[in-house]
Amino acid sequence: MENVLSPAVSDSVKSAAKDAQKLGQDVKAGFDSAVARGRDIASHLASDARTATGDLSDHAKETLEDGRNRASRAVGRVSDYADENTTIVALAAFGAGLLVGYLVTRRN
Repeated sequence: MENVLSPAVSDSVKSAAKDAQKLGQDVKAGFDSAVARGRDIASHLASDARTATGDLSDHAKETLEDGRNRASRAVGRVSDYADENTTIVALAAFGAGLLVGYLVTRRN
């Protein structure tokens, strides 16, 4: 089969094909680079998120433990007060019972 194109046109077509192939390789290299950067960014973001949630979890645990300690101390103080002032606590409970009984049985 004989080439019907002139040598200048043939060289121009070959050059255009090489340029297109090089452009395709450059685009692929750029895409691969962008994907690698995206993966790296996602990895750093995931790492930062794990660190932040770990810090929040630690803070929540500390806060919960502090709340438990405070509640335990408050219960201890109430219990100590009730032990030391049994008469006052009994009278207060009796009075509260009378008040609740009155409120429940009164008519509208």
